[in-house]
This record gives sequence, C-alpha cells and structure tokens, in this order.
Amino acid sequence: MAATILRKSHLATFDFMRGLMEESKGKGMSTTPSSKSMALTLIDLKKVLGDALIIGGVAIGHYGHERATKDVDILYANWDTQILRRLEPYFKVTLKSESGWHHLKHRKTGVVLELVPEGGLTQYGFIPSPKTVGGADGFISLLGLTWLKMVSGRVSDLGDIANLMKIRMPEMEALADKLPVELRERYADLIEQVKKEMQNDPHRMPDELREAPAPYARTRRKPRAAKAKRKKLSA
Repeated sequence: MAATILRKSHLATFDFMRGLMEESKGKGMSTTPSSKSMALTLIDLKKVLGDALIIGGVAIGHYGHERATKDVDILYANWDTQILRRLEPYFKVTLKSESGWHHLKHRKTGVVLELVPEGGLTQYGFIPSPKTVGGADGFISLLGLTWLKMVSGRVSDLGDIANLMKIRMPEMEALADKLPVELRERYADLIEQVKKEMQNDPHRMPDELREAPAPYARTRRKPRAAKAKRKKLSA
C-alpha cells in the first residue's frame, strides 16, 4: 500500500486552522493537530492499517475538499479482531467499547484515532464493510465515503458531500445508482440543491452572464474631466 500522506496543501490547512484557533482562544487551546503531527500519525498508521480504510475529514481532504479535522477515523471489518493489537505499537487505547467504536491516541503526537466498525447503526442505516465499498492507498473509495456520509446524515456530513459535488460533480452524479436504495432520494435532492447553488454562484458564471459593475466610478470621473477641461481653456 502506498504511503497515506496528504498533499502539502491539505496539510497546510491544519496549521492555518490551528493558528486561527490559537489567536481566538489563546495559545495552546487549539485541539487541531499541526501538519507535522498529522503527517507523522499517518505515516505510522500506514504501517499497521491493514485492510482498514481511512474515512472522515482526512478522506474528504484526500478527494479534494481540503479542510482540517481534529482526529483520524478509520473503518474496519468485524472479522479484523487483531486490529487493536496491530495498532498497539504506535497507538494507545483510550476507550475500548463493546460496540467496537474504540478510541486511541498516537503515542508520539497525541492525535486521536477513532475506529468505526462495519455494521454499526447510524441515523439512516448501517455502516458498510471495507470489502463492500473498497478503497486504494489506505483511503476509502469515493463511493464508500459518500455512502458513509449519507448514512450518518448530519448537517456537517451533508456539507462535506456538497463540497465534493462542487469539485467532482460528474463523478458524484455517477454514484447515485450505486448507493443503497434508501439513500438515493435524499442524495438526488442534495445533487439538485448543489447544482442550483453552482448555477447562481457568480464566480462560476461565464463572463457574459455576470452582472456588470456599478456605474458609480464612471459617473464620478466625468465632473473631474470637465473641470480639468475648463482649467485648460482658462489658462
């Protein structure tokens, strides 16, 4: 498996957000990892990830919508009973749950790792297995990421999907028929809403459709030009 390291531009968002939080709350108050901490965490995670897949905010950034996140989420299979033992050299268990939603911390950086088990029940359905959704280079597939976000159904999750649609609309539209039937209507509604936003976004409109700038600046220049002309005639 290739190294699960994020692009430099994505890693930079962690330092940017960390700086904002420290400025607004006081130094040391930010829980957002630094880019260095996140990179080191992912390097060690890559060594012991196995068949599990990176999901959540880190995966959202991997697919193009670069944003910071406070932790790393991974989806793992029910049969993967050795996952905690496999992670143990680099991660310390902070919460071991009977449901399988375990929490760990990277021993060197303190970055939180949350384990999400397949089959868990969320607001809109069950969490799929890594084998069902697939992935590459340690990251969940775009289909799987969309599936998980739609199953969760939180406002923040729908926002993540909407932002990916604005970047990769053709690919996201092609996923509609691959999602579980019970998710398709809400997904289609989200696609339509995002399309309307994109159509009304002035930054995406062709130049000929954009509203012309206000004539204020032009009307202000006319009196100045006339005054200069009068001075020239009186000289």
